[in-house]
Amino acid sequence: MNTLRGLGVCALLAGIAYGATRVATLDQIALVITVGVVVVSLATYVASIRRRRHDRRAARGRVRSRAMS
Repeated sequence: MNTLRGLGVCALLAGIAYGATRVATLDQIALVITVGVVVVSLATYVASIRRRRHDRRAARGRVRSRAMS
């Protein structure tokens, strides 16, 4: 585990501890966690679609160049 990753984990835990002391109800915590999971999931899905399109375009380019030679 590298140093930056360890610092990130510590910062995440500190943020959770700070947030838990500031939030009035458990419902707010659940809402924030749910929204966070949805946002991360959507970002990952969009990145996956972009990567798939890029890979398909690159593969088509290689097939065409082989056919021409």
